[in-house]
Amino acid sequence: IKRLQAPLRTHINRYVQILFPQATLDIGEDLIPGRLTRPNQDVAGSSGLVGDLSFGAREQMGVITRLAYADLLQESGRPTLIILDDALVHSDDQRLEQMKRVIFDAAQRHQVLLFTCHPGVWRDLGVAPRFITRSSAADA
Repeated sequence: IKRLQAPLRTHINRYVQILFPQATLDIGEDLIPGRLTRPNQDVAGSSGLVGDLSFGAREQMGVITRLAYADLLQESGRPTLIILDDALVHSDDQRLEQMKRVIFDAAQRHQVLLFTCHPGVWRDLGVAPRFITRSSAADA
């Protein structure tokens, strides 16, 4: 587990810095995200445990962590498929736009399938949506 800590931290922080420039997320020895530090939050900076963040921010950290694990799998030569099912529904508009950049970045290296009940929110990703209806799902 210890040998995964540093590479996982590197990958997580790559995504965290897209969401919060200059921020870092510490990873514990148990590989669980710990303290998020955002130095440019104000003059003194801001630091706190992931568990103390808003529900939407915790959801964002969860997606980022999954993407970082996918990066580790890919580096070890394993195929990756990331499935997001109505992910980020608790994100405000500004953070959602930043998370789209995070997902787009990950999609350059991984296959990403995004399922949603809110297709209008995701139309600007540059990929034509495919709609699954009950009848088309039953035919498959």
